[in-house]
Amino acid sequence: MIELRAALADADDPAAMPINLAELPDLVARLDADEAWHGFWRSGSSAHQFWLPTHPPDGHATYVLILPLDKLLELRAEAVVRLWRALVGRSEGRRPHDFPQQTRDRHILMLRAFDGRAAGASYRKLAEVLLGFRGRKADWENDPRKNQVRRLVADGRYYVRGGYRDLLRYPIRLSK
Repeated sequence: MIELRAALADADDPAAMPINLAELPDLVARLDADEAWHGFWRSGSSAHQFWLPTHPPDGHATYVLILPLDKLLELRAEAVVRLWRALVGRSEGRRPHDFPQQTRDRHILMLRAFDGRAAGASYRKLAEVLLGFRGRKADWENDPRKNQVRRLVADGRYYVRGGYRDLLRYPIRLSK
């Protein structure tokens, strides 16, 4: 969420970019109990959220934004750049913090393993379906996929029980 505030702008400033927030296409906006204004704007394939402490001025206005200097500054700054690019009609470009394909594949396996275990499947059955294990009981006892499927279930449990929030901040890890 990006905090915006209306600002006085020099009319002769060529860098000024007055916008009318209330006229953004497909904008969903609401006032809360404190008269703060929350905006949700879908532009292309992305969604942008912003917040103003008061209702935006009628018509065009110039805005400043408030960014906390915290561990998530990098992600917030990227969100601001994506919002700005959408407002001026430019392509948002690729997000530099998208998951690598290997990480995406592992998260898919984690959730499938967790769901299978929650449905009553054994670790061995999960290894057969997800990891391609084929063999007898003696083979299972010494196969590395035995521990791999257990890790997948444990990691899936972690993400389902609230760890998914870490994915929103990827690749930044906040210390506990």
